[in-house]
Amino acid sequence: MMVLHNRTKIRSNRLIVWINLLLGSLIISLIAFSYIRKPTDVDSSGCRVVYMYPSYARILAFDESHTKFASKYSLYLYREQGKDPVPDPDHGYQKLDGIPVLFIPGNAGSYRQVRSIASESANLYFDDYVHRNSPTYRNLDFFTADFNEDFTAFHGRTILDQAEYLNEAVKFILELYSNNVDPPSSVIIVGHSMGGIVSRVMLTLPNYIEGSINTIVTLASPHAAAPLTFDGDLLKIYSAIDRFWYDGFHNVDENEEKAHHADIAKARLKELSLISITGGNLDSTLPADYTTLGFLVPPSNGFTVYTTGIPNVWTPIDHLAIVWCAQLRRQLATILLEIVDYERPTKTKTLDSRMDIFKQYLLTGLESDKARIEQETPVTNEIKVKLDSSSIIRERKIRINKDLPPKGKFYAFHLNKNKDEEGNGNGNGEQFSILSSIKAAKSWQNIEEDNNNWGILLCNNLDDNEDNSDIIDYTTEKTKEYVALRCKDISQVYDSIIPRSMIDTNSLMYSSFGGDKSPFHGIKIDTNILSKSDVVVLVSSINPDKNDDFLIAELSDLNSSKFELGKSLFTLMRRGGADISLPSTRPLLSTIKVPSAWSSLLEYKLFINNKNKSGEFSTFIRQWIESPYESKWHINIDGRKNDYILINLHGVAPYVPFEIKDDHGINLEMWSVPTVNNDDDHPPLDLELKIDFIRSLRLLILRYRLTIVSICVSITLSVFLVQLKVFFETNKFPTFIAAFSYINSGTRLGLILVGLVILNPIVKISWVKTLLNMFDPVVLQDSNEINVSLDSNFKFNSYYLGLEENALCFLSVIFYFMGNALVLLTYTVIFQISRLLKTISKLIFSSSSVSSPSPTRPSSASSSSSKSTEKLASSSSKNYKGYRRLIISLILLLLIPIYIPYQIVYIIGCLVQLINYFKSSIKTASNDLQNYHLTLLILMLWILPVNIPIVIVFVHNLAINWKTPFSSHHNLLSIAPIILLMERNSTLKKLPIINGAWFKNCGLGLIVYFVGYCLIYGSCHTYWIHHLLNILSCWLFLFVLSGDKEEEAEQEDGGDMDGVTSGSTSSSPSSPE
Repeated sequence: MMVLHNRTKIRSNRLIVWINLLLGSLIISLIAFSYIRKPTDVDSSGCRVVYMYPSYARILAFDESHTKFASKYSLYLYREQGKDPVPDPDHGYQKLDGIPVLFIPGNAGSYRQVRSIASESANLYFDDYVHRNSPTYRNLDFFTADFNEDFTAFHGRTILDQAEYLNEAVKFILELYSNNVDPPSSVIIVGHSMGGIVSRVMLTLPNYIEGSINTIVTLASPHAAAPLTFDGDLLKIYSAIDRFWYDGFHNVDENEEKAHHADIAKARLKELSLISITGGNLDSTLPADYTTLGFLVPPSNGFTVYTTGIPNVWTPIDHLAIVWCAQLRRQLATILLEIVDYERPTKTKTLDSRMDIFKQYLLTGLESDKARIEQETPVTNEIKVKLDSSSIIRERKIRINKDLPPKGKFYAFHLNKNKDEEGNGNGNGEQFSILSSIKAAKSWQNIEEDNNNWGILLCNNLDDNEDNSDIIDYTTEKTKEYVALRCKDISQVYDSIIPRSMIDTNSLMYSSFGGDKSPFHGIKIDTNILSKSDVVVLVSSINPDKNDDFLIAELSDLNSSKFELGKSLFTLMRRGGADISLPSTRPLLSTIKVPSAWSSLLEYKLFINNKNKSGEFSTFIRQWIESPYESKWHINIDGRKNDYILINLHGVAPYVPFEIKDDHGINLEMWSVPTVNNDDDHPPLDLELKIDFIRSLRLLILRYRLTIVSICVSITLSVFLVQLKVFFETNKFPTFIAAFSYINSGTRLGLILVGLVILNPIVKISWVKTLLNMFDPVVLQDSNEINVSLDSNFKFNSYYLGLEENALCFLSVIFYFMGNALVLLTYTVIFQISRLLKTISKLIFSSSSVSSPSPTRPSSASSSSSKSTEKLASSSSKNYKGYRRLIISLILLLLIPIYIPYQIVYIIGCLVQLINYFKSSIKTASNDLQNYHLTLLILMLWILPVNIPIVIVFVHNLAINWKTPFSSHHNLLSIAPIILLMERNSTLKKLPIINGAWFKNCGLGLIVYFVGYCLIYGSCHTYWIHHLLNILSCWLFLFVLSGDKEEEAEQEDGGDMDGVTSGSTSSSPSSPE
């Protein structure tokens, strides 16, 4: 049992406190330092500033006759001044003849955020597309909703309100075009942040207009997980829409009612495309991992892509800049204009065509499944050619630059393939790659006319019995031997835009859209495409002369171009890391696979011992993963001041579903100047990969910001548990610091740390996850809310820290000491304020005592009468105060079902408990009572963040004069026990002595469950922590209520409860100093 009055123990208590405080503060400081450090290299922002001439026309006709929410929200039409036609007073909006696009702002977003994309779309159309004389193109009419900067990330009901309003808005927008000859039947949606989630909700509501939405583009929208889990309604909405979207794309065996809902989902989502664009590590508002679509949308209907890999963008973008970044808005405007088809009823192209356009403009073109896509959709421009054999240069490696002039026009790369009896080849493990400073020709036949161009043909030998009437003949009378080929021109299909990498190119901005340098162009063709052909033909008219233009083409064996680095995460964690040496004979394109680098929680350093002399270009690396699509370009390796590059990725992340597959590792695609005839001056390239633990700390903040709250609550509850147990055994309620020290000393601390470490692999066990899911109170009240993946091909770690990596279980120790430090800091601040107030109180009372005259001594008879009168007056005053508190409590409770959310009353409860503690401290009440009030106050303060967001939403609605009450958060029972407990605590004079063992064990068991819930479920279902406190308050209320009879008996004896203590001393609780 814990000893509280031994000075040795007190000193050791202080030592333990200081160790925890300093260790936790050190960790917090390191994380803060890592987080505020300016991003460098590929993680630094490269967005250019934009300009526009916006104007907004509010559509007053869309009023409350269409929807009740029109009194709160508004609809606007954007017009670019000098470009878009402005509605006139006579015809209103009847002259609209473009394609309707609806922009949905996000959490606290403004309708004016549409201006950047809308402006670029108008400029691009009227300056370019309008002159193409194509009936399929048409300008875009951007509409935008003004939500008065609603907080959709905080409040689930607000999401539903916005979605319901926007469905009516879509209906109204389509009616504006009803007088057109061929009016549109659908609206393109662009959603920012939570606006993307609202767009997904729209399709699930009863007032959705069938077929009115077939294209959704979201910017930094958290599809995979809610950004905050403080609101139960928000989580229910996420669960419901995830189920709807999953059912819409998958065949599920359900009962008749659920099957009907699944049929509705399939009908609404069949032709819909959803693209999620995210900015990566610069997004400090929500984890970029949350933007992945995962199993919700199949590849045929959508994908997630990071801006660092989008051609001509190549930069991470923060949460707000993603709507105005110059490079991205240009790409988005181009995409929106390209998917338009004015001749179709929907005014957009078919689903397959739209997806092809999205992939063309958003993916690098170097993805491994690019070949598979093209194999399923073959190139149609097939041609037949006859070439003079003597004019063909047969090589496996071609370099053309100012020092190595071209040898001819046609270069043939014969594939080393063996065909089976059916004529199918295996490609024999080869890849073909090209890098050039010049863009590929639109058609290989244009190369004749252009003096500086190139193209690629994939060819098969032409059989003698094939029709040769349409063959293009390049032979002459002098031709002795010829080759007849049947070819496909793949130049435009496979030509990928690559950021420029030269010695003088230090930033990706130099060659992105709007830069002053031209980018490179490259092609990578994998084995599965090469296996269908006999020869690759390079057609080139490039003549660099004295400029820096170049072209390098190579057909290489996969065995010589693929390497592996770091098979195990433990290998990367050790001091030496993992290393590899690439040979001097390495090809133009080498791929290094890192199987162990797949965690979103780690940042790596890749050391490059590069002694290469830069040739046509400077070595560069593309790091990439494809689930989701994320590429980053590390350019100018040869000219770097540092001998390393920083690597981080958004692979497997906590609390986010991820696909189950053997390989999650990152790929490093290295482009380097190949050797010429095994030149000895071309040295090997040494690589060494290590984990940078200090930089990795910054990656923890966004992903575990809610976890910190639940851990601090669990630590405070553990202290409270020890205090209550000691009180039940000794009738003395120990100080917060004493109980904290007891937990964090000796063997107990070791057991806690070991338990926290092994808890993560335990909660990953399949049957344990199923069991925990069954006993989650959130799941019990909502059948849609589950803690496992809906798709069996995906995995979802929602418990505890959500870690898939067992090697990172030590993070639980880091969070534990961080939580200890934060709780101790909270205690110290409150305790020191109470000491200050106590000192001020003593000064005031001592000054008042000195200035007051000494009273005359009354007679014994008058003294007895006076005491009786004072006692009666005191009793009357106490009764009056008690009635007043009761009336105020009843008024607050009655307002909850009518108007105010219970979270506001919780804040009032925190203030009452704060007063209770300060009052007990100033009046030098019982040590036990002070310690009880203090611990309960710390617990309530750490649960306060769970309730603050709803209060913000309520205050915001009051500010915009929206007086319609919430349809949620008005459950009286969600706060009544807490308020009753606070009211009882305000009159409590001493802690009661409880004899019933079952009652004690019930309370202690409840706290143990509370601690376990915070650890296991607290990160994903944080809002339920408030309800558990509410249940605990019921027990505490019964606990403190049992002291009423004791107080009444003492009052009858004339005792002054203000001077009674449960201990033998009236000193204040020990401070950590």
